[in-house]
Amino acid sequence: MRDTDGGSDSPRLSSMPLPRSVLRMTDEELESFLATERTARVGTVSEDGEPHVAPLWFVWRDGKIYFNSLKRSRRDADLRHGSRVSACVDAGYEYAELRGAVLYGVLEDAGDVPEIRQAFGDKYWNGMEIPEVKSHRWMVMTPDKIVSWDFKKIPANRDRRLEATRQQQS
Repeated sequence: MRDTDGGSDSPRLSSMPLPRSVLRMTDEELESFLATERTARVGTVSEDGEPHVAPLWFVWRDGKIYFNSLKRSRRDADLRHGSRVSACVDAGYEYAELRGAVLYGVLEDAGDVPEIRQAFGDKYWNGMEIPEVKSHRWMVMTPDKIVSWDFKKIPANRDRRLEATRQQQS
């Protein structure tokens, strides 16, 4: 939204906050984003309340996110004590490119999931079949909440940081 300050014709940035709904990814954008991005930062909380975050590769399939996780890890101990989980998947380097999603829910043992193992091999290992190994297990989360953003959706003249970046580039 462009205004003018008093009698000047020069535009100034709107000071009204941008509603989150403007930045939210559509269902189709979110599906594409989660299918192609490679790393999630997975957060858990210990029994005594200490947070733990670790990067993990993942597969997004049919509204669920799958991870291959070490059985003997801090994350696994947190999960045994009932920790809920958040997984942040984000991308972008410059301010105007930033986009991502945070998924919230509970991780559960997925058992043997051959189709997910194959999808994991396709995504990260050039189609190599990923064998089951004793040290790891497949975990799955059906998110009960997803928050997303895409700064490419910020309208012109709505964010001073973005406008400053655009001016530097021109």
